[in-house]
Amino acid sequence: MKRKKKRVGRVAALVIAAGEGKRFSSRVPKQWSDLAGRPLVYWALSRFERHPLVNEIVLVVDSTRRAKARALVKKEFTKVTAIVSGGKTRAASVRRGLEKTSPDTEVMLIHDGVRPLFEDDLVDRLVAALDVYEAAVPVTLVGETLKRLSGAAVESTVDRKGIATAKTPQAFRADVIRQAHLLAQKERFEGTDDSVLVERMGLTVGAVQTTFPNIKITLPEDLLLAQALIAAQKDWPG
Repeated sequence: MKRKKKRVGRVAALVIAAGEGKRFSSRVPKQWSDLAGRPLVYWALSRFERHPLVNEIVLVVDSTRRAKARALVKKEFTKVTAIVSGGKTRAASVRRGLEKTSPDTEVMLIHDGVRPLFEDDLVDRLVAALDVYEAAVPVTLVGETLKRLSGAAVESTVDRKGIATAKTPQAFRADVIRQAHLLAQKERFEGTDDSVLVERMGLTVGAVQTTFPNIKITLPEDLLLAQALIAAQKDWPG
């Protein structure tokens, strides 16, 4: 579905930081682990806080961390309008966050709270892509050889042409992503990200290419890489 270019309406950023992070092997949930002297989730929030297009931020956290989240927000952030307890699944957490965004929101940005690094202009490019598409996701083309495995053996080599990894934040027309989540809930479909819910509706998702190291913190050693990258960013907040 094509759209004519229009003025950007109200933009809400939804930061999902309610996961358990079982692979992280820490007594502290990874989104609250220390990164450069701040909780990991701080870095995601700070990118939206400073971006001029973003009008509000909704933070979704585990119910046991709401007090900690409130203390962080009170001290550091003015755009956070709600702190929401997450659900049993990521999709449930997103739906709870969507319910707390302003009803006049036109553009929804949905971001993993454990991705501390993304460039400022990525938000601009994602929002601009919504002039053409109902949704847009940042992608990085795969540069390595891909192997399909069968147990511990290589079954075949996969053609990597046209293959990319999806990142966040992902951008959506607010009415579209609300409808997509309601449909997925009704059909009991759990996707690995939010854009797949839009794909299931038969709509085309725009791909915005990025080469920036927008890493997802999954293992403790990922924090070391993120630390080095943050130290290299002279314009990073804090």
